[in-house]
Amino acid sequence: MINGDKGVISLLGCGWLGLPLAKSLISQGYTVQASTTTNVKLEVLKNEGIDPYLVHFSDAESIPDLKKFFDAETFIITIPPGRRNPTGYDNYRKMVDYVCMHLPDSQVSKLILISSTSVYPESNVIVDEFSNIFPGTESGQLMADSEIQLSELNVNFISLRLAGLIGPGRMPGRFFAGKSQVPNGLAPVNLIHLNDVLSIVNRLVKEQNATGIYNGCAPSHPSRKEFYSLAAEIEGLKKPHFILEKTAWKIVSSSRMTEELNYQFEIPSLLDWLNSLK
Repeated sequence: MINGDKGVISLLGCGWLGLPLAKSLISQGYTVQASTTTNVKLEVLKNEGIDPYLVHFSDAESIPDLKKFFDAETFIITIPPGRRNPTGYDNYRKMVDYVCMHLPDSQVSKLILISSTSVYPESNVIVDEFSNIFPGTESGQLMADSEIQLSELNVNFISLRLAGLIGPGRMPGRFFAGKSQVPNGLAPVNLIHLNDVLSIVNRLVKEQNATGIYNGCAPSHPSRKEFYSLAAEIEGLKKPHFILEKTAWKIVSSSRMTEELNYQFEIPSLLDWLNSLK
């Protein structure tokens, strides 16, 4: 592997988000180390120029010596907590505990956590990075707890709270295709495309003054009915039927990203993006 000249970045997790992020960072001259939970993926990562580590947090005794893995300037956690999965949640807590135990003895100066906008309540208002959080799900509570725990480490901590993820392999037309009486059809959606996630993380890696909480969410918020009906149509799927109501909702603003870091979204309009796929 050819060492990058911009420094070393370690990615904890190299899946749907982590792998394209690793490739993006390598293309810019960074050396990237990344973890995976499957043996078969070790070769995949090596072939992409990534220094791979096999790590299972479910079994503390099987975790290899990760001293070299923590030998990086920037450490990024891209592992999702899992959906409605108690075992996944437990493993996520073990992962956070492990990082908190070993990162203080490393040379890591910047820690970026890929978090979630699920920490904000559906309180029928616009929420930004300064809004109070009140998670309504176990997954959201896990992310909120993890943010607090990691923020207490003596490093520059950044939590990137992402809205719903869309892009290759996560096309939204299938989410509600063919379903009837889907509630809350007039509620606004909060989504972000993979391309913007990659650009935002790259910006946070490079920006010396970046710190604290940032939201990542496209600035357009069409209704669930409008967005998911069009998404299903474009993918040739049966349109869902929504109940025309607007009950619990929120609109996520990425004000710190756009105002303080002057970030311009690559895919600002979700409907324009869908129409571009026709």
